[in-house]
Amino acid sequence: MLLLLTVLGIILLTLLIAYFKLNTFISFVVVAVFIGLSSGMSASDIANAIKSGIGATLSELIMIIGFGAMLGKIVADSGAAQQITDRLTQLFGKKYLIWGLALTGFIIGIPLFYNAGFMIVIPFVFSIARLQKLPLLYVAIPLLSALSVAHGFLPPHPSPVAIANQLHADLGLTLRYGLLISIPAIAIAGPLFATLLKDKIKDNIVIEPDNQVVKEQTLPSITLSLFVGLLPIGLLLLGEVIKKISDNNIVQLLAQPFMCMLLAVLVALYLLGIRQGKT
Repeated sequence: MLLLLTVLGIILLTLLIAYFKLNTFISFVVVAVFIGLSSGMSASDIANAIKSGIGATLSELIMIIGFGAMLGKIVADSGAAQQITDRLTQLFGKKYLIWGLALTGFIIGIPLFYNAGFMIVIPFVFSIARLQKLPLLYVAIPLLSALSVAHGFLPPHPSPVAIANQLHADLGLTLRYGLLISIPAIAIAGPLFATLLKDKIKDNIVIEPDNQVVKEQTLPSITLSLFVGLLPIGLLLLGEVIKKISDNNIVQLLAQPFMCMLLAVLVALYLLGIRQGKT
């Protein structure tokens, strides 16, 4: 009976979100109440189950997600994301452009959540497609598939962190496996899929992107941009090693995932903010 209710709950959740376009969070709560009532739980038990479930999940996630959002905003507003995008596109040239775009999307997608990363790269999709006379989808697919993979597989993004927490998995190990899986996933869903579609895509869309691109002379250096963008990954991996080789209380604290993210934000605030003359 409980298995049947679970299946019905999943179907109801899908319908509420996909068909009725109801907010995702509201849909989850509605379905949770439906399953609780259908299984004979009391009103107080349903309320306590929902509150404890949300609280237990957020207790592990909220600081990592919060610091991740802050870091993404700093990387975006400082022009570091734009610098990475510009340089990688120049490096790969037109022949291997879509591979360069996939790598760009992956690097941008590590510190930025998908929606923030999308807003950063989409102006460049239009610009590159127009300048290189390429179909929009051919340019967009490698970038956006890489953003999707990074958001779905790699901490500190919410889903992989939540799953690692629920399965009591080591976050550093989750990150390492995520990186291994990401490479073939991006290659298949990005450049290879875009190449397969290239001759079938027919578009004559000409759009002048409305974007606020930072002037080149004010951009942080590519070295600095890459360092800050990849810093969360480095700190999380370093934290995994440190926890195994030292029992010092302070060292153990600094190796915690939320502390790694806090340190990354503080470094970004200084290197991409204060050091660049920003208030």
